[in-house]
Amino acid sequence: METTEAVLAQRRQETLRDVAEQVQLARTTRQFFDGLAEMTARNPKDVPFLLCYSVVGEAGGAQLTLESSIGVPKDHPAAPATFDVLSSSIDPTSRPVSGGTRCVTSYDDAAWPFAQALGSRRSIVVDDCSKIIAGLPLRQWDHLPESAIVVPIWTDTSTGLPRAVLILGLNLLCPLDSAYEDWIHVLGAHLTSSLSSVRAYEAEQQRLLDKERMERAKTAWFQGAAHDIRTPLTLVAGPLEDTLATALTPKQRSSLVLAQRNVARIQRLITSLLDFSRIEAGKLSGRFVPTALGRFVEDLAALFRPAAERRQITFNVELDPSESSVYIDPLLLETVVTNLLSNALKYTEQGEITVRLAYGSHADIDVIDTGCGIPAGELEAVTDRFHRATTALARGIEGTGIGLALAKEILGLHGGELFIYSQTAEETGGPHGSTFRARIPLVERSSDLDGPEPASFGAYGKAVAADAMHWKQSDDWLGTPISETPSDSERHMVPADVPVFDATDTVLLVDDNRDMRAYIKRIFSPYCNVIEAADGEEALAIARANPPNVILSDMMMPKLDGHGLLVAIRNDPRTGLVPMVLLSAASDDEVRFAALTAGAEDFILKPFKPKELLARVQLHMQVGKRLITLEALYAQREKEIALLSDYCPSGIVRADAAGNLQYCNDAWRTFAGMGPDDDPLSWPQRVEKETLARMTVQWDEIIRGDQLETQMTWKWLTGKTVSATFIRLDKVDPAMSGILGCVSDISYQEERMQEAERRRVEAEESKRQQELIVDVTSHEIRTPVSAILHCSSLVKENLAAIQAHMERGDSLKPSADLLRQIRADIEALETNDVLSLARVQLDMLTFYDVDMNLRQQAQKILAVFGPEVKMKNIELRLEFGESLDQSGITTIKTDHVRLGQIMTNLISNAIRFTAPSSVSRITVRLDVAFSPPMPGTCAAPPVGRHLPSETEDIPVWLYVAVSDTGPGLTPDESAVLFQQFSQGSKMVHSRYGGSGLGLFICRKMAELLGGRIEVQPVSEVPVNTDMLSDRMRVLVVEDNIISQTVLKRQLVNAGLTCDVANHGQEALNLMFNDKTQTPEPDVMDGVTAAKEIRKTEQSSSLAKQTVIALTGNARQERIDQALAAGMDDVVIKPYKLNDLLERVRKAVSKEEGEHVPS
Repeated sequence: METTEAVLAQRRQETLRDVAEQVQLARTTRQFFDGLAEMTARNPKDVPFLLCYSVVGEAGGAQLTLESSIGVPKDHPAAPATFDVLSSSIDPTSRPVSGGTRCVTSYDDAAWPFAQALGSRRSIVVDDCSKIIAGLPLRQWDHLPESAIVVPIWTDTSTGLPRAVLILGLNLLCPLDSAYEDWIHVLGAHLTSSLSSVRAYEAEQQRLLDKERMERAKTAWFQGAAHDIRTPLTLVAGPLEDTLATALTPKQRSSLVLAQRNVARIQRLITSLLDFSRIEAGKLSGRFVPTALGRFVEDLAALFRPAAERRQITFNVELDPSESSVYIDPLLLETVVTNLLSNALKYTEQGEITVRLAYGSHADIDVIDTGCGIPAGELEAVTDRFHRATTALARGIEGTGIGLALAKEILGLHGGELFIYSQTAEETGGPHGSTFRARIPLVERSSDLDGPEPASFGAYGKAVAADAMHWKQSDDWLGTPISETPSDSERHMVPADVPVFDATDTVLLVDDNRDMRAYIKRIFSPYCNVIEAADGEEALAIARANPPNVILSDMMMPKLDGHGLLVAIRNDPRTGLVPMVLLSAASDDEVRFAALTAGAEDFILKPFKPKELLARVQLHMQVGKRLITLEALYAQREKEIALLSDYCPSGIVRADAAGNLQYCNDAWRTFAGMGPDDDPLSWPQRVEKETLARMTVQWDEIIRGDQLETQMTWKWLTGKTVSATFIRLDKVDPAMSGILGCVSDISYQEERMQEAERRRVEAEESKRQQELIVDVTSHEIRTPVSAILHCSSLVKENLAAIQAHMERGDSLKPSADLLRQIRADIEALETNDVLSLARVQLDMLTFYDVDMNLRQQAQKILAVFGPEVKMKNIELRLEFGESLDQSGITTIKTDHVRLGQIMTNLISNAIRFTAPSSVSRITVRLDVAFSPPMPGTCAAPPVGRHLPSETEDIPVWLYVAVSDTGPGLTPDESAVLFQQFSQGSKMVHSRYGGSGLGLFICRKMAELLGGRIEVQPVSEVPVNTDMLSDRMRVLVVEDNIISQTVLKRQLVNAGLTCDVANHGQEALNLMFNDKTQTPEPDVMDGVTAAKEIRKTEQSSSLAKQTVIALTGNARQERIDQALAAGMDDVVIKPYKLNDLLERVRKAVSKEEGEHVPS
């Protein structure tokens, strides 16, 4: 087994070696396939048959061509000569397989799987090929092979199709194991490498062949073109010379001299092209004669000295004194030296030119200049035909690029060489220039002709030197040889068919060729002003300083070419609208397209017709003038509109059809609170939310077109209120789109309206408060006055009874209590809240600080309420905090009257709200401290702070707390408790009465005294009341105890049976048939009680009752309100008792039932 494997390996290795050696020698595809077939034919055991196909095509489709075969007869079906594979069968993105499975099995037994091999780029094993190869001759074994493998061979491992396909028959007696497969894979790799080399060699050979054909075609073209051009040039040059010999005007002679000079330039160019063609054809031979080279060089240099001196360039000639004769062709070497000298003049703007001749082993002619130099990377290519250095192109220096190439070829004919040494200013940062060295061997040479022919030495050099006198330089030294400015008569002699110019029209003519500038200037100068510029930079400076009406420029120029000038002109706002026409000798469409794309108005090819140039330039000039005028007017209007928009106090906006803001002026941004850099599209985010939704609906309507015009009002977050009018532009013109808007600031009007509304509300509130003050004042003053009057009447009537009581020694305590209460009412009248309110509103409330014994003053204030709390069964306590004892303070300085008023109001409120409670207790507590309370509270600070050693004239804080067991307050009621005329809720006034001024006055006084006041509500204590007897005939309902007591006594003295009730609800509970009550009692006022009585009467639950109102409010409105509620009559306090009794009798007499006259 080991011997068999070794034999197989050796045999296959020998085949690989033979194939590799053979195909490496191949230089063509045919040699490659023939060598492959020849070498594999030596191994019939492992290669029973072989088919080699080349592949032509790409991924779109391929054609396979049979190149060679082994063991397959010609025209056998297994080996078609060509085979086409459709593109649909090939995967264009397939790549060669590296590693992994290298073979794929095909079970198609009818045809070779070419498409599968090309598409997958894998080897395809044909499992059964017996039908395909049926009929093939036997080569080694007694039977034909049963299987084969299709192997693709490629030349590009990344893209493209394989370039060959091999079909190998497999060894019948040896299975396709890994060793067999590796051998086939290595064989394919060798073939791939070799085929790539062969195809590369063929491509290079084809390139060289194509180049050779091109050179031959070019030479032939040069020869034919030179001949075809020289003939007409001769016909032009002859008549020119004849015409110049005649009498001519200066202008005519100048034009003809210009034409003659340029004809000579063309003739020299044609001669150079012909020399090239003769050199390439090997037909140019030299007539070498011994020549005194020093004299030869000196004579040629002398021809160019005037041109150099005219350019103010130093011209040096340095000759080796050891003169010797050198074999040269004078005409050909004249061409070389002339070309070197003309190059030096072209590329040297200032400095010097040196011509040097030196002898050594060779004769060296050096031309040294201080010109622009040649970049190091271009030195080798500078002698190639038609190559021009980038420094020359950048400076717009004219040339054909054949002078140095021709010099090199001519020196080659002399057995010499051309050496070039050069450096640019960019490379050295300093000195720059070039050295051209023509080296000629010092050997004797024989001429190809029998003898030298006399030559016209210097003709070529003289022509070039004469032409150099006219090469471009600044016009200050060139001057104008012949006047090119037309006279006035010439200006007025304008043909009828010439476009009309204005006298002030100006053409800026830009061309580096002075002759071309002179020619074009003569075309335009009779009709308009012409300004000349020699390059793009000069033209750009002139145009920026004084923009012309049109610019006519050449494309190829030094420093800045025509295209660069065009870009600079268009990018400068001062010249951006100046029309520009370009002239060019290049007919390339790409150049024309680039110029027009960059903004050129026209692109005219050379040669041009003068009249056509004149007409086209004039057309663009007139269009440009109109465009500039329109743009100026547009810019002026734009500035005016911008100025108007910026200074307009109204906001101006423009939006597109989708509603996106494209413009907004400064006023709009100010309204919206936008900065200069803020995005205008963010304006909805700057509108107050209260108006944004409504405004958005209107904005969407005008965007959709539901509304062509709309008005909106909204408020910005800046506080500005604006009114806007928006209009769709298609309403004005259907061709227009977008939205325009004008926004006005109406904040002032809005503020005035709000101010007017506020004042109206304040006026109404003031009126209401005035009425309320009148009501309260009337009630609060008339009630105690009425009590005083009637008490004094009772005192007078009962004086005798009082005296009798005193004589009998009876106690007078009730009368003494009554008198103290009367005195308290008088004091209350003096410190009435109404009067205090008036002083507060007028800022006339004054304070007088006096020394006050704190304990005595507090006891005095509480003593006033003794009878009332005793009558209402209320426990009134007075407590003094520990701070009084610890501080030792007994006297403080403050306004005792205002302090007493504050405490009186607080205790009065506590009595009013505590009386109905089941637990009636009021506690008044006083504390002092040397520090203010903590923020947010009026509670006294903790006791124990270090007391000052001296307490006189030290600020002290007095803390007064009045607590009761009344119903308490809700948080909402507490929040408004200290507001003017506020009683927490309407229910409080209905149930407990009051004016709503007391606590307001307390807060104001506390603040004016340097303190503050607060409330700490507690839960309400349920009230239990006992039912009163209903046997009474007359009921007095009065909340004021004095008035109640006095009125009851008056009615009893008048002979009426009388009882009293403190509020309307008590009266309703008693259900008496004859009632006299006040409209402002506790719990339920008189008006409400009257309504309830009348309502009960309508339900037949109560007989008709007589109700008389007794009130201190004398306003007619209040009287009408009482009568409307169902009261029979209204009596105003202070009343006269007789008048009251009379009204009671009259009211009772009208009613039926058991009523006692009163």
